[in-house]
Amino acid sequence: MSGAKLTPAETAAAEAQAKVNACLDKGRSFRLEAGAGAGKTYSLVQALKRLIAERGPALMHAGQKVACITFTEVAREEIAQEIEQHPAILVETIHAFSWAFLSQFQKILRGLVEAMNDRQDKIALGGGVGSKLVEYSLGFFGVDDERITLAHDDIPKFMAKLLGETKFRRLLAQQYPIIFIDEYQDTDQDFMEALSEHYFKAGEGPVIGLFGDHWQTIYRGDFDLADFPIEGIDKGSNFRSVPAIVNMLNRLRPELPQHVSDPDAVGEARFFHANTYQGQRTNTAHSKNDLPDDVGREYRAALLGQLEAEGWDLSREKTKILMLTHSALATEQGYSSITTIFKRSEAFAKKEDPTLAFFADTVEPMSRAYGLGRYGEMFRLMGEAPAIRSHADKLSWQQSMQTLDKLRLGGTVGNVLDHLKQTQRPRLAERVMRREDELARLQGAPVPEEETSLHRHSQLRAVPYDEVIKLVRFVEGGTPMATQHSVKGAQFENVVVILGGGWKGLSGISCAGP
Repeated sequence: MSGAKLTPAETAAAEAQAKVNACLDKGRSFRLEAGAGAGKTYSLVQALKRLIAERGPALMHAGQKVACITFTEVAREEIAQEIEQHPAILVETIHAFSWAFLSQFQKILRGLVEAMNDRQDKIALGGGVGSKLVEYSLGFFGVDDERITLAHDDIPKFMAKLLGETKFRRLLAQQYPIIFIDEYQDTDQDFMEALSEHYFKAGEGPVIGLFGDHWQTIYRGDFDLADFPIEGIDKGSNFRSVPAIVNMLNRLRPELPQHVSDPDAVGEARFFHANTYQGQRTNTAHSKNDLPDDVGREYRAALLGQLEAEGWDLSREKTKILMLTHSALATEQGYSSITTIFKRSEAFAKKEDPTLAFFADTVEPMSRAYGLGRYGEMFRLMGEAPAIRSHADKLSWQQSMQTLDKLRLGGTVGNVLDHLKQTQRPRLAERVMRREDELARLQGAPVPEEETSLHRHSQLRAVPYDEVIKLVRFVEGGTPMATQHSVKGAQFENVVVILGGGWKGLSGISCAGP
Protein backbone atom coordinates (compact mmCIF):
# COMPACT_ATOMS: atom_id res chain seq x y z
CA MET A 1 0.00 0.00 0.00
CA SER A 2 1.28 3.44 -0.92
CA GLY A 3 0.36 4.94 2.45
CA ALA A 4 1.80 2.09 4.55
CA LYS A 5 4.46 3.00 7.06
CA LEU A 6 7.94 1.85 6.07
CA THR A 7 9.69 -0.67 8.29
CA PRO A 8 13.09 0.32 9.78
CA ALA A 9 14.86 -1.83 7.15
CA GLU A 10 12.89 -0.23 4.31
CA THR A 11 13.70 3.27 5.56
CA ALA A 12 17.43 2.49 5.75
CA ALA A 13 17.33 0.90 2.27
CA ALA A 14 15.58 3.92 0.76
CA GLU A 15 18.17 6.29 2.22
CA ALA A 16 21.03 4.24 0.77
CA GLN A 17 19.35 4.02 -2.65
CA ALA A 18 18.94 7.80 -2.72
CA LYS A 19 22.68 8.21 -2.12
CA VAL A 20 23.47 5.75 -4.94
CA ASN A 21 21.20 7.72 -7.29
CA ALA A 22 22.86 10.98 -6.29
CA CYS A 23 26.32 9.58 -7.11
CA LEU A 24 25.14 8.42 -10.53
CA ASP A 25 23.52 11.78 -11.25
CA LYS A 26 26.72 13.65 -10.32
CA GLY A 27 29.09 11.21 -12.06
CA ARG A 28 30.83 10.07 -8.87
CA SER A 29 32.14 6.57 -8.21
CA PHE A 30 30.89 4.93 -5.00
CA ARG A 31 31.06 1.86 -2.80
CA LEU A 32 27.80 0.50 -1.39
CA GLU A 33 28.61 -1.46 1.75
CA ALA A 34 25.80 -3.92 2.46
CA GLY A 35 26.01 -6.58 5.16
CA ALA A 36 24.39 -10.00 4.95
CA GLY A 37 20.64 -9.69 4.41
CA ALA A 38 20.76 -6.01 3.45
CA GLY A 39 19.49 -6.54 -0.08
CA LYS A 40 22.66 -5.59 -1.91
CA THR A 41 21.61 -7.21 -5.21
CA TYR A 42 18.25 -5.44 -5.00
CA SER A 43 20.04 -2.07 -4.75
CA LEU A 44 22.22 -2.93 -7.74
CA VAL A 45 19.23 -3.99 -9.85
CA GLN A 46 17.25 -0.88 -8.89
CA ALA A 47 20.16 1.30 -9.98
CA LEU A 48 20.36 -0.56 -13.30
CA LYS A 49 16.63 -0.18 -13.89
CA ARG A 50 16.88 3.56 -13.22
CA LEU A 51 19.75 3.86 -15.69
CA ILE A 52 17.75 1.94 -18.30
CA ALA A 53 14.75 4.22 -17.86
CA GLU A 54 16.72 7.47 -17.91
CA ARG A 55 19.70 6.73 -20.16
CA GLY A 56 19.01 3.49 -22.00
CA PRO A 57 18.14 4.96 -25.43
CA ALA A 58 21.04 7.45 -25.31
CA LEU A 59 23.54 4.73 -24.41
CA MET A 60 22.36 2.49 -27.24
CA HIS A 61 22.45 5.38 -29.71
CA ALA A 62 26.06 6.12 -28.73
CA GLY A 63 27.05 2.45 -29.00
CA GLN A 64 27.78 2.28 -25.27
CA LYS A 65 26.69 0.02 -22.44
CA VAL A 66 26.59 -0.08 -18.68
CA ALA A 67 28.78 -2.99 -17.61
CA CYS A 68 27.72 -5.06 -14.63
CA ILE A 69 30.48 -7.44 -13.52
CA THR A 70 29.43 -10.36 -11.34
CA PHE A 71 31.37 -12.90 -9.29
CA THR A 72 29.43 -16.00 -10.39
CA GLU A 73 27.38 -17.24 -13.34
CA VAL A 74 24.41 -17.67 -11.00
CA ALA A 75 24.52 -13.99 -10.06
CA ARG A 76 24.92 -13.02 -13.72
CA GLU A 77 21.80 -14.93 -14.72
CA GLU A 78 19.81 -13.54 -11.80
CA ILE A 79 20.65 -9.92 -12.58
CA ALA A 80 20.21 -10.34 -16.35
CA GLN A 81 16.72 -11.75 -15.79
CA GLU A 82 15.79 -8.92 -13.42
CA ILE A 83 16.58 -6.32 -16.10
CA GLU A 84 15.03 -8.47 -18.85
CA GLN A 85 18.30 -8.75 -20.78
CA HIS A 86 18.16 -5.06 -21.72
CA PRO A 87 20.56 -4.28 -24.60
CA ALA A 88 21.94 -1.19 -22.83
CA ILE A 89 23.36 -3.36 -20.04
CA LEU A 90 26.13 -5.95 -20.32
CA VAL A 91 26.02 -8.43 -17.42
CA GLU A 92 29.03 -10.75 -17.33
CA THR A 93 31.44 -12.42 -14.93
CA ILE A 94 34.84 -10.78 -14.52
CA HIS A 95 36.43 -13.37 -16.79
CA ALA A 96 33.86 -13.06 -19.58
CA PHE A 97 33.86 -9.26 -19.39
CA SER A 98 37.64 -9.00 -19.38
CA TRP A 99 38.09 -11.51 -22.20
CA ALA A 100 35.56 -9.70 -24.40
CA PHE A 101 37.77 -6.62 -24.02
CA LEU A 102 41.16 -8.35 -24.17
CA SER A 103 40.46 -10.57 -27.17
CA GLN A 104 40.48 -7.53 -29.47
CA PHE A 105 44.22 -7.05 -28.89
CA GLN A 106 45.92 -10.23 -30.08
CA LYS A 107 49.35 -8.63 -30.58
CA ILE A 108 49.31 -7.22 -27.03
CA LEU A 109 48.21 -10.59 -25.66
CA ARG A 110 51.06 -12.39 -27.38
CA GLY A 111 53.49 -9.92 -25.80
CA LEU A 112 52.00 -10.55 -22.36
CA VAL A 113 52.33 -14.30 -22.87
CA GLU A 114 55.97 -13.95 -23.92
CA ALA A 115 56.64 -12.04 -20.68
CA MET A 116 55.25 -14.82 -18.43
CA ASN A 117 58.38 -16.01 -16.64
CA ASP A 118 56.64 -18.98 -15.01
CA ARG A 119 55.39 -20.38 -18.34
CA GLN A 120 58.59 -20.30 -20.39
CA ASP A 121 59.06 -24.09 -20.39
CA LYS A 122 55.53 -24.74 -21.66
CA ILE A 123 55.85 -21.99 -24.25
CA ALA A 124 59.10 -23.50 -25.52
CA LEU A 125 57.65 -27.02 -25.62
CA GLY A 126 54.72 -25.68 -27.62
CA GLY A 127 56.98 -24.09 -30.24
CA GLY A 128 57.00 -20.52 -28.94
CA VAL A 129 54.49 -17.69 -29.24
CA GLY A 130 55.05 -16.46 -32.79
CA SER A 131 51.86 -15.19 -34.41
CA LYS A 132 49.59 -17.82 -32.84
CA LEU A 133 46.00 -17.05 -31.93
CA VAL A 134 45.49 -16.43 -28.20
CA GLU A 135 42.28 -18.00 -26.90
CA TYR A 136 40.46 -18.46 -23.61
CA SER A 137 37.90 -21.21 -23.13
CA LEU A 138 38.64 -24.10 -20.78
CA GLY A 139 40.71 -22.12 -18.30
CA PHE A 140 44.02 -24.01 -18.55
CA PHE A 141 47.24 -22.66 -20.01
CA GLY A 142 48.63 -24.43 -23.05
CA VAL A 143 50.57 -23.88 -26.26
CA ASP A 144 50.36 -26.00 -29.43
CA ASP A 145 51.22 -25.54 -33.09
CA GLU A 146 48.31 -23.22 -33.81
CA ARG A 147 47.13 -21.51 -30.64
CA ILE A 148 47.79 -20.40 -27.08
CA THR A 149 45.10 -21.00 -24.46
CA LEU A 150 45.03 -18.91 -21.30
CA ALA A 151 44.31 -20.02 -17.75
CA HIS A 152 41.53 -18.52 -15.60
CA ASP A 153 43.98 -16.58 -13.45
CA ASP A 154 45.64 -15.04 -16.50
CA ILE A 155 42.54 -13.10 -17.57
CA PRO A 156 42.14 -10.58 -14.71
CA LYS A 157 45.93 -10.21 -14.46
CA PHE A 158 46.18 -9.33 -18.15
CA MET A 159 43.23 -6.96 -17.78
CA ALA A 160 45.02 -5.21 -14.92
CA LYS A 161 48.13 -4.82 -17.06
CA LEU A 162 46.16 -3.23 -19.91
CA LEU A 163 44.56 -0.80 -17.48
CA GLY A 164 48.07 0.46 -16.80
CA GLU A 165 48.10 1.94 -20.31
CA THR A 166 46.33 5.25 -20.93
CA LYS A 167 44.92 4.33 -24.35
CA PHE A 168 43.28 1.15 -23.05
CA ARG A 169 41.79 2.95 -20.04
CA ARG A 170 40.26 5.53 -22.35
CA LEU A 171 38.91 2.86 -24.67
CA LEU A 172 37.29 0.99 -21.77
CA ALA A 173 35.70 4.19 -20.46
CA GLN A 174 34.46 5.02 -23.95
CA GLN A 175 32.75 1.65 -24.34
CA TYR A 176 31.47 1.45 -20.75
CA PRO A 177 30.86 4.89 -19.18
CA ILE A 178 29.37 3.21 -16.10
CA ILE A 179 30.64 -0.02 -14.52
CA PHE A 180 29.01 -1.84 -11.61
CA ILE A 181 30.92 -4.57 -9.78
CA ASP A 182 28.86 -7.04 -7.77
CA GLU A 183 30.59 -8.69 -4.76
CA TYR A 184 33.51 -6.32 -5.25
CA GLN A 185 35.28 -7.78 -2.23
CA ASP A 186 35.67 -11.11 -4.05
CA THR A 187 36.73 -9.68 -7.41
CA ASP A 188 40.32 -10.37 -8.47
CA GLN A 189 42.79 -8.37 -6.40
CA ASP A 190 44.98 -7.29 -9.33
CA PHE A 191 41.95 -6.03 -11.25
CA MET A 192 40.57 -4.08 -8.28
CA GLU A 193 43.94 -2.52 -7.46
CA ALA A 194 44.28 -1.44 -11.11
CA LEU A 195 40.89 0.28 -10.94
CA SER A 196 41.85 2.03 -7.73
CA GLU A 197 45.26 3.14 -8.96
CA HIS A 198 44.28 4.31 -12.45
CA TYR A 199 40.66 5.41 -12.02
CA PHE A 200 39.78 6.10 -8.38
CA LYS A 201 42.97 7.88 -7.35
CA ALA A 202 43.20 9.76 -10.64
CA GLY A 203 39.57 10.84 -10.43
CA GLU A 204 38.93 9.94 -14.05
CA GLY A 205 37.44 7.23 -16.21
CA PRO A 206 34.00 5.66 -16.00
CA VAL A 207 31.67 5.99 -13.05
CA ILE A 208 32.29 2.81 -11.04
CA GLY A 209 29.85 1.46 -8.49
CA LEU A 210 31.08 -1.22 -6.07
CA PHE A 211 28.43 -3.37 -4.37
CA GLY A 212 29.37 -5.78 -1.59
CA ASP A 213 30.74 -6.17 1.90
CA HIS A 214 34.46 -6.04 2.66
CA TRP A 215 33.88 -8.14 5.78
CA GLN A 216 33.01 -11.08 3.54
CA THR A 217 36.13 -10.94 1.38
CA ILE A 218 37.94 -14.12 0.37
CA TYR A 219 41.22 -12.17 0.33
CA ARG A 220 43.60 -11.63 3.22
CA GLY A 221 46.62 -9.46 3.90
CA ASP A 222 47.10 -5.83 2.95
CA PHE A 223 44.30 -5.56 0.43
CA ASP A 224 42.28 -2.91 2.30
CA LEU A 225 38.92 -2.84 0.57
CA ALA A 226 37.40 -0.20 2.83
CA ASP A 227 39.94 2.46 1.85
CA PHE A 228 39.11 2.95 -1.82
CA PRO A 229 39.16 6.74 -2.45
CA ILE A 230 35.52 6.91 -3.51
CA GLU A 231 32.27 7.79 -1.75
CA GLY A 232 31.19 5.19 0.80
CA ILE A 233 27.50 4.40 1.25
CA ASP A 234 26.35 2.13 4.09
CA LYS A 235 23.11 0.22 3.61
CA GLY A 236 21.96 -0.32 7.17
CA SER A 237 19.10 -2.72 6.57
CA ASN A 238 18.54 -6.42 7.16
CA PHE A 239 15.53 -8.05 5.49
CA ARG A 240 16.60 -11.60 6.27
CA SER A 241 17.16 -11.98 10.00
CA VAL A 242 15.14 -11.60 13.18
CA PRO A 243 16.03 -8.95 15.82
CA ALA A 244 17.96 -11.40 18.04
CA ILE A 245 20.38 -12.12 15.20
CA VAL A 246 20.60 -8.52 13.96
CA ASN A 247 21.36 -7.33 17.49
CA MET A 248 24.23 -9.82 17.66
CA LEU A 249 25.53 -8.65 14.27
CA ASN A 250 25.40 -5.02 15.39
CA ARG A 251 27.49 -5.82 18.47
CA LEU A 252 30.04 -7.55 16.26
CA ARG A 253 30.06 -4.72 13.72
CA PRO A 254 28.95 -1.45 15.32
CA GLU A 255 30.26 0.69 12.43
CA LEU A 256 27.53 -0.68 10.13
CA PRO A 257 24.37 -0.94 12.24
CA GLN A 258 21.51 -2.79 10.60
CA HIS A 259 17.78 -2.24 11.01
CA VAL A 260 15.30 -5.11 10.95
CA SER A 261 12.31 -5.64 8.71
CA ASP A 262 10.08 -7.05 11.47
CA PRO A 263 10.89 -5.78 14.99
CA ASP A 264 8.54 -8.38 16.51
CA ALA A 265 9.95 -11.47 14.81
CA VAL A 266 11.06 -14.29 17.12
CA GLY A 267 14.37 -16.14 16.82
CA GLU A 268 17.65 -16.90 18.55
CA ALA A 269 21.42 -16.79 18.16
CA ARG A 270 23.66 -19.07 20.24
CA PHE A 271 27.36 -19.89 20.34
CA PHE A 272 28.83 -23.22 21.49
CA HIS A 273 32.57 -23.57 22.10
CA ALA A 274 35.04 -26.30 22.99
CA ASN A 275 37.43 -24.33 25.18
CA THR A 276 37.14 -26.85 28.01
CA TYR A 277 38.50 -29.70 25.89
CA GLN A 278 41.67 -30.97 27.60
CA GLY A 279 42.93 -33.45 25.00
CA GLN A 280 45.54 -33.09 22.28
CA ARG A 281 44.89 -30.25 19.82
CA THR A 282 46.07 -29.78 16.24
CA ASN A 283 49.37 -28.20 15.28
CA THR A 284 49.74 -28.24 11.49
CA ALA A 285 50.36 -25.70 8.75
CA HIS A 286 46.61 -25.34 8.21
CA SER A 287 45.27 -25.80 11.73
CA LYS A 288 46.52 -24.55 15.07
CA ASN A 289 45.02 -25.39 18.46
CA ASP A 290 41.88 -26.87 16.95
CA LEU A 291 40.03 -30.08 17.86
CA PRO A 292 41.26 -33.28 16.17
CA ASP A 293 39.03 -34.22 13.24
CA ASP A 294 37.40 -37.19 14.94
CA VAL A 295 36.70 -35.25 18.14
CA GLY A 296 35.29 -32.33 16.14
CA ARG A 297 32.96 -34.62 14.24
CA GLU A 298 31.70 -36.21 17.48
CA TYR A 299 31.15 -32.78 19.00
CA ARG A 300 29.23 -31.48 15.98
CA ALA A 301 27.12 -34.63 15.75
CA ALA A 302 26.20 -34.37 19.43
CA LEU A 303 25.22 -30.73 19.08
CA LEU A 304 23.13 -31.33 15.96
CA GLY A 305 21.38 -34.12 17.85
CA GLN A 306 20.66 -31.68 20.69
CA LEU A 307 19.28 -29.07 18.30
CA GLU A 308 17.08 -31.66 16.61
CA ALA A 309 15.74 -32.73 20.00
CA GLU A 310 14.90 -29.07 20.67
CA GLY A 311 12.75 -28.97 17.54
CA TRP A 312 15.14 -27.95 14.76
CA ASP A 313 14.33 -29.40 11.34
CA LEU A 314 17.78 -30.41 10.06
CA SER A 315 16.65 -31.28 6.54
CA ARG A 316 18.67 -29.56 3.81
CA GLU A 317 15.56 -27.54 2.83
CA LYS A 318 15.31 -25.98 6.29
CA THR A 319 18.86 -25.94 7.68
CA LYS A 320 22.19 -25.00 6.14
CA ILE A 321 25.48 -25.94 7.79
CA LEU A 322 28.21 -23.52 6.76
CA MET A 323 31.90 -24.31 7.10
CA LEU A 324 34.37 -21.50 6.50
CA THR A 325 36.88 -23.46 4.41
CA HIS A 326 36.72 -26.21 1.81
CA SER A 327 39.37 -28.16 3.72
CA ALA A 328 37.22 -28.32 6.85
CA LEU A 329 34.16 -29.23 4.84
CA ALA A 330 36.09 -31.85 2.88
CA THR A 331 37.21 -33.49 6.11
CA GLU A 332 33.62 -33.57 7.34
CA GLN A 333 32.23 -34.86 4.05
CA GLY A 334 35.01 -37.36 3.35
CA TYR A 335 36.97 -36.06 0.34
CA SER A 336 39.97 -34.45 2.06
CA SER A 337 42.56 -36.24 -0.13
CA ILE A 338 41.22 -34.38 -3.17
CA THR A 339 41.62 -30.97 -1.54
CA THR A 340 45.30 -31.63 -0.80
CA ILE A 341 46.02 -32.22 -4.49
CA PHE A 342 44.61 -28.97 -5.85
CA LYS A 343 45.80 -25.51 -4.85
CA ARG A 344 42.62 -23.86 -6.10
CA SER A 345 39.30 -25.01 -4.68
CA GLU A 346 37.64 -24.15 -8.01
CA ALA A 347 39.39 -27.15 -9.53
CA PHE A 348 37.13 -29.50 -7.58
CA ALA A 349 34.31 -27.32 -6.24
CA LYS A 350 33.54 -25.88 -9.69
CA LYS A 351 34.67 -28.94 -11.66
CA GLU A 352 37.46 -27.12 -13.47
CA ASP A 353 39.64 -30.23 -13.39
CA PRO A 354 38.65 -32.28 -16.48
CA THR A 355 38.89 -35.66 -14.73
CA LEU A 356 36.65 -34.61 -11.85
CA ALA A 357 34.28 -32.94 -14.32
CA PHE A 358 34.08 -36.18 -16.32
CA PHE A 359 33.24 -38.16 -13.20
CA ALA A 360 30.67 -35.61 -12.00
CA ASP A 361 28.96 -34.98 -15.33
CA THR A 362 29.11 -38.44 -16.92
CA VAL A 363 30.22 -41.37 -14.75
CA GLU A 364 28.20 -40.61 -11.62
CA PRO A 365 24.94 -39.73 -13.44
CA MET A 366 25.33 -42.87 -15.58
CA SER A 367 25.84 -45.02 -12.49
CA ARG A 368 22.80 -43.51 -10.81
CA ALA A 369 20.69 -44.09 -13.92
CA TYR A 370 21.87 -47.71 -14.13
CA GLY A 371 21.05 -48.30 -10.47
CA LEU A 372 17.53 -46.95 -11.00
CA GLY A 373 16.98 -49.01 -14.14
CA ARG A 374 16.80 -45.90 -16.34
CA TYR A 375 18.79 -47.34 -19.20
CA GLY A 376 17.65 -44.82 -21.79
CA GLU A 377 18.95 -42.00 -19.61
CA MET A 378 22.18 -43.93 -19.04
CA PHE A 379 22.86 -44.25 -22.77
CA ARG A 380 21.89 -40.62 -23.35
CA LEU A 381 24.51 -39.55 -20.81
CA MET A 382 27.05 -41.73 -22.55
CA GLY A 383 26.38 -39.80 -25.74
CA GLU A 384 25.86 -42.67 -28.14
CA ALA A 385 23.42 -45.48 -28.92
CA PRO A 386 24.33 -48.87 -27.42
CA ALA A 387 25.54 -51.66 -29.67
CA ILE A 388 23.26 -54.32 -28.16
CA ARG A 389 22.42 -56.89 -30.82
CA SER A 390 22.24 -60.05 -28.74
CA HIS A 391 21.74 -61.40 -25.25
CA ALA A 392 25.53 -61.65 -24.94
CA ASP A 393 25.85 -57.90 -25.61
CA LYS A 394 23.33 -57.23 -22.86
CA LEU A 395 25.23 -59.42 -20.41
CA SER A 396 28.48 -57.71 -21.37
CA TRP A 397 26.99 -54.29 -20.59
CA GLN A 398 25.60 -55.57 -17.33
CA GLN A 399 28.98 -56.98 -16.28
CA SER A 400 30.74 -53.72 -17.21
CA MET A 401 28.38 -51.59 -15.12
CA GLN A 402 28.43 -53.98 -12.17
CA THR A 403 32.23 -53.97 -12.17
CA LEU A 404 32.21 -50.17 -12.41
CA ASP A 405 29.94 -49.96 -9.36
CA LYS A 406 32.26 -52.25 -7.37
CA LEU A 407 35.29 -50.14 -8.31
CA ARG A 408 33.46 -46.91 -7.48
CA LEU A 409 32.78 -48.13 -3.97
CA GLY A 410 35.98 -50.05 -3.27
CA GLY A 411 38.64 -49.00 -5.76
CA THR A 412 40.75 -45.97 -6.56
CA VAL A 413 40.30 -43.31 -9.21
CA GLY A 414 43.01 -45.11 -11.18
CA ASN A 415 41.10 -48.39 -10.98
CA VAL A 416 37.99 -46.73 -12.39
CA LEU A 417 39.93 -45.03 -15.18
CA ASP A 418 41.67 -48.26 -16.15
CA HIS A 419 38.32 -50.07 -16.24
CA LEU A 420 36.75 -47.40 -18.44
CA LYS A 421 39.71 -47.41 -20.81
CA GLN A 422 39.16 -51.13 -21.27
CA THR A 423 35.35 -51.13 -21.61
CA GLN A 424 34.80 -47.61 -23.02
CA ARG A 425 31.50 -47.62 -21.16
CA PRO A 426 31.55 -44.65 -21.05
CA ARG A 427 34.48 -43.45 -23.15
CA LEU A 428 36.94 -41.21 -21.35
CA ALA A 429 36.65 -37.52 -22.16
CA GLU A 430 39.31 -36.42 -24.64
CA ARG A 431 41.28 -34.33 -22.13
CA VAL A 432 41.22 -37.14 -19.58
CA MET A 433 42.42 -39.65 -22.17
CA ARG A 434 45.21 -37.26 -23.15
CA ARG A 435 46.47 -37.18 -19.58
CA GLU A 436 46.28 -40.95 -19.34
CA ASP A 437 48.31 -41.24 -22.54
CA GLU A 438 50.91 -38.79 -21.21
CA LEU A 439 51.31 -40.87 -18.05
CA ALA A 440 51.60 -44.07 -20.07
CA ARG A 441 54.41 -42.59 -22.16
CA LEU A 442 56.44 -42.04 -18.99
CA GLN A 443 56.46 -45.84 -18.47
CA GLY A 444 56.52 -45.51 -14.70
CA ALA A 445 59.15 -42.74 -14.57
CA PRO A 446 58.45 -39.81 -12.20
CA VAL A 447 56.32 -37.00 -13.60
CA PRO A 448 58.51 -33.93 -14.37
CA GLU A 449 58.03 -31.16 -11.79
CA GLU A 450 57.06 -28.59 -14.40
CA GLU A 451 54.14 -30.78 -15.57
CA THR A 452 51.91 -29.66 -12.72
CA SER A 453 48.60 -30.73 -14.30
CA LEU A 454 49.92 -34.20 -15.07
CA HIS A 455 51.36 -34.47 -11.56
CA ARG A 456 47.97 -33.67 -10.05
CA HIS A 457 46.34 -36.24 -12.32
CA SER A 458 48.86 -38.86 -11.20
CA GLN A 459 48.11 -38.07 -7.54
CA LEU A 460 44.38 -38.19 -8.19
CA ARG A 461 44.63 -41.73 -9.54
CA ALA A 462 45.68 -42.93 -6.08
CA VAL A 463 42.65 -41.38 -4.30
CA PRO A 464 39.84 -43.76 -3.26
CA TYR A 465 37.03 -43.22 -5.75
CA ASP A 466 34.58 -43.07 -2.85
CA GLU A 467 35.92 -39.55 -2.24
CA VAL A 468 34.80 -38.55 -5.74
CA ILE A 469 31.29 -39.80 -4.96
CA LYS A 470 31.19 -37.71 -1.80
CA LEU A 471 32.57 -34.66 -3.59
CA VAL A 472 29.96 -34.91 -6.34
CA ARG A 473 27.22 -35.24 -3.73
CA PHE A 474 28.40 -31.99 -2.14
CA VAL A 475 28.82 -30.12 -5.43
CA GLU A 476 25.31 -31.11 -6.53
CA GLY A 477 23.80 -29.86 -3.28
CA GLY A 478 22.96 -33.31 -1.95
CA THR A 479 24.09 -32.37 1.55
CA PRO A 480 23.02 -29.67 4.02
CA MET A 481 26.66 -28.55 4.27
CA ALA A 482 28.18 -25.75 2.21
CA THR A 483 30.84 -23.07 2.20
CA GLN A 484 29.67 -19.55 2.94
CA HIS A 485 30.26 -18.36 -0.64
CA SER A 486 28.16 -21.08 -2.23
CA VAL A 487 24.97 -19.89 -0.49
CA LYS A 488 25.33 -16.11 -0.66
CA GLY A 489 21.92 -14.51 -0.87
CA ALA A 490 20.05 -17.72 -0.05
CA GLN A 491 17.68 -17.87 2.92
CA PHE A 492 17.22 -20.72 5.38
CA GLU A 493 15.11 -21.14 8.47
CA ASN A 494 18.11 -22.37 10.48
CA VAL A 495 21.83 -21.81 9.99
CA VAL A 496 24.73 -23.53 11.75
CA VAL A 497 28.16 -21.95 11.22
CA ILE A 498 31.20 -24.09 12.03
CA LEU A 499 34.24 -22.09 13.19
CA GLY A 500 37.51 -23.99 13.24
CA GLY A 501 41.18 -23.91 12.37
CA GLY A 502 42.10 -22.62 15.80
CA TRP A 503 40.65 -19.15 15.31
CA LYS A 504 41.94 -17.21 18.35
CA GLY A 505 42.41 -20.45 20.21
CA LEU A 506 38.86 -21.74 20.10
CA SER A 507 36.63 -23.96 18.05
CA GLY A 508 32.95 -23.19 18.02
CA ILE A 509 29.56 -23.51 16.45
CA SER A 510 27.26 -20.56 15.97
CA CYS A 511 23.58 -21.35 15.58
CA ALA A 512 20.70 -19.16 14.48
CA GLY A 513 17.13 -20.29 14.11
CA PRO A 514 13.51 -19.42 14.78
